[in-house]
Amino acid sequence: MTRTNLKDFSMYLLSYFRTPAEALHFALSEDGFTWRALNQNRPVLSGQIGSQSLRDPFVFQARDGVYHMLATDGWKSDSIVHAQSYDLIAWSSQRLLPVMQGVPMVRNCWAPECFYDIEDDCYRLIWSSATEAPNNEVDWNHRIWSCSTRDFKEFSAPEKWFDPGYSVIDATVLRVGDEYLMAFKDERGLNQEGSDFKAIRIARSKRGSGPWQEISDLMTPTLTEGPSLFFGPDGSTLMMIYDHFIDDRFGMHTSRDGHHWQIADEELAFPPIVRHASVLPIDEETAARLQAHWEA
Repeated sequence: MTRTNLKDFSMYLLSYFRTPAEALHFALSEDGFTWRALNQNRPVLSGQIGSQSLRDPFVFQARDGVYHMLATDGWKSDSIVHAQSYDLIAWSSQRLLPVMQGVPMVRNCWAPECFYDIEDDCYRLIWSSATEAPNNEVDWNHRIWSCSTRDFKEFSAPEKWFDPGYSVIDATVLRVGDEYLMAFKDERGLNQEGSDFKAIRIARSKRGSGPWQEISDLMTPTLTEGPSLFFGPDGSTLMMIYDHFIDDRFGMHTSRDGHHWQIADEELAFPPIVRHASVLPIDEETAARLQAHWEA
């Protein structure tokens, strides 16, 4: 099993927010385990529109080389934040994408991400939204929704994209060989020790549009969320980080085949109070430019 993105890379860029500052932060790593914050763990980009919050920031690079950032616009918005950049330093004006506008009873749009859907030749945006009666005060009864675009100017109508019959949030997708892996949080239950759920599962699909099958058992300890999937430096080991959101720390699982996973968080080192991070492979030149800019 090897990565399908053949672009050479030797570094990783971590995008995250912090509870003291709901804004975009960056950190760099050579191995995916040890991370060093840029800009002294202060924001590299703050929210300028909507709620002026950039929760759950997700940064990826499109096939034309342009970088895109998606973020949660606060707790109760029917839109997500979008901006783009050519160098990860200067960003375009932020705009709100009204991805759930007009959907009855919509309460929010959380943790937006994006991946390239090879079969449908489009970029598929995914996020969590609640449109039904809540289960309790901390479980709003979410499902994963999606829309698609080819140019980040026009977007398809939203559709319910993943519905296993229970509340789910924080979906993230990685193309692995000839299939897609999706990690997501089973959101059922309460945010307290001993919960039966509130942890990460993995599902698989042959198409970016689904359907998603072979849903795994709970893989991570309870009270974890915000997974991010990426290939390790060897190009074949799968790595998944996730947020212990009560304890302000991160965990990691690794896998050689995408089916069997092992805890591998003994050597993890993250900056303080990292929340809901995503990982982007970058090359040494890009990493050096970011480091020079934010440490000047």
